[in-house]
Amino acid sequence: MIQKISCLLLIAGLGYLAAGCKKEKTTVPPQEAHFNYQTTGSYFVTQDANTVYKIPVGLTATSDQDRTIQFTIASPSGAVEGQQYTIDKKTVTIPAGKAVDTIYLKGKFSGYPTGRKDTLVFTITGGDAIAMAGFNEFRVFLQKYCPVNLSDFAGVYDESYDLQVGEPDYGPYSTLLKDPVSTGATKGKITIENFWDVGTSITVDLDWTDPANFKTSIPSQFLYNHPTYGPATIGPVGSGTFSSCDQTFTFSYTVTVGAGSFGNFTTTIHL
Repeated sequence: MIQKISCLLLIAGLGYLAAGCKKEKTTVPPQEAHFNYQTTGSYFVTQDANTVYKIPVGLTATSDQDRTIQFTIASPSGAVEGQQYTIDKKTVTIPAGKAVDTIYLKGKFSGYPTGRKDTLVFTITGGDAIAMAGFNEFRVFLQKYCPVNLSDFAGVYDESYDLQVGEPDYGPYSTLLKDPVSTGATKGKITIENFWDVGTSITVDLDWTDPANFKTSIPSQFLYNHPTYGPATIGPVGSGTFSSCDQTFTFSYTVTVGAGSFGNFTTTIHL
């Protein structure tokens, strides 16, 4: 009887050991392709032919073989390959043992006239890895950029116009931009003679701190003596813009006298 009980315990023990050694299934997640965990970027296209915008494309893990990632490019703003930009490849191949490769985007300076801005949408569409949700699309915003050299702005501008809503445009007339002065790393001021075609001078501020938004502003100051209403003062209404690529300026302002205001105006100045 004792022998039978011992055998039963031994069998039960072996069964327990067998159950404890069962292999558990391990799920290996599939490789995913992504745009370096970013979704947007800004590209300021310059005249330097050697500059490019780099778009990293990565995998969530390295592989023991090359992996090819397919992508598409769309432009809701109408940018055309060969006219506004070029790219160095149509697919991305990430070598074995590596996790990242790069798309090289080059903007065409000649394809960006004044005011043009574009958006390119890069989308991972397939290949040897699935697209990672949330990071399978990358948007690049492109626009032209020229470094600011204040001395380049000095000179005579024959195309100056004063605009007011509901009134005929006044111009063209000539203005002289002179005495450019730096007031900071990305700020300056310049004097404009014959602004508003009244023969006097005013000083305006320029701010290019934001490369995507160059600003002009007119500090409040004396403009000229009106023959009827006396001293007229010019002052800012928001801000205007300027382009260091095309040497164009817009100013937004108001002109007031003791009796009241002449209203709001916009003046454009270009060569």
